Amino acid sequence: MPSPARGLTQPERVETSRRRLMEAAAELIVEKGWEATTAAEIGRRAGYSRTMVHARFGGKEAILEDFLQEYVSRLNPDLVPYPTGMDQVVAHIDRIRDLYARDRDVLRAMFVSTFEAMKTTSPLRDRVQDQLTAGVANVADGLRKGQRDKSVRRNIDLDRAVSDITAVCFGLGFQWVALPSGVDLDTELVHARDRIVRDYGA
Repeated sequence: MPSPARGLTQPERVETSRRRLMEAAAELIVEKGWEATTAAEIGRRAGYSRTMVHARFGGKEAILEDFLQEYVSRLNPDLVPYPTGMDQVVAHIDRIRDLYARDRDVLRAMFVSTFEAMKTTSPLRDRVQDQLTAGVANVADGLRKGQRDKSVRRNIDLDRAVSDITAVCFGLGFQWVALPSGVDLDTELVHARDRIVRDYGA
């Protein structure tokens, strides 16, 4: 039954609070990094008490898990059928462009978290490495599939192509986050996508 005060059902209120906490976490990750951000700060930024945050999530690690599940999986989902192998390869760039258009602050937080996770002591390290490993495997699988369906050239160096495509995505992400003037990420991703199709497409 909708709440008289807000006109929302209980599940809708839960989803609204979850979304606000995710947005607050994204803002703080960009400002301070994941490790320096506390659950209490996330709650305050979202307009909730620390008690509410712990009741809803249980702590910062649970918020992180929700953040990763929702957003990182959008960049590196399980294999899905694409018309061609090349479509599967460039889908990684298309996903980044989609998140850039829909939720730029969250995409920036995801890149910041990924780079922070390279520290050997980072609690994010194992999870991010698993995600990146899955992404690399997905690109390699797409290239092999493309060679079979003739959307990818047969004579490419597969390992070099995978390294190139992966480096382009993360290199552009790093420039976008790190350079004071930034880069026009969407424009650069479009150029990168066109170049990958030109260099590796049949």
